[in-house]
Amino acid sequence: MESRELNQSLPRAKTRQDIILLKVDQQKQWPRLIGSRFTAAVGVVLTGYVAALTLRAAFRQSPHHFHWLLPVDTILPARATLAVNLVFYAWLVWLCVVFPRALHGKERVLAIGWALSLLLSLIQGLVSASLAAFIQYVRAASIMVALFAAVAILIEGSVGGNSATDGNVPE
Repeated sequence: MESRELNQSLPRAKTRQDIILLKVDQQKQWPRLIGSRFTAAVGVVLTGYVAALTLRAAFRQSPHHFHWLLPVDTILPARATLAVNLVFYAWLVWLCVVFPRALHGKERVLAIGWALSLLLSLIQGLVSASLAAFIQYVRAASIMVALFAAVAILIEGSVGGNSATDGNVPE
């Protein structure tokens, strides 16, 4: 008896348009990285700053030197420094793969641009100088794509509505 009442309370799809609308209403909510215009502006500023540094490094060739991300070689032995940095690099690679997969739309493009730039910077010090110069150009291109995505998110949020479901940044 209760299942019959439950079925009667659920909306019925009579036409194809009704079925499509029901599916749209039941769509999964994607997590949002940028939830306000302020965070969109911060994203543009930070991405622009990193893009400027990356472009400067790409077009002003300097001798390339490899440095650890965690410079603990002064307090730890060489093997411990290597182990600490390898664990940190593995965590960064895992983060660069998992984080963009959790996002959607322009936010995913932004995260992929940052992740590609970060992953390429990890291997840049391990290759020859000519390949490192090419990697620098690819890093500059990826961070520029991230910058364009960040600007698009900011502009979309200032023009669009407040709803999280329409893909716009709330005001």
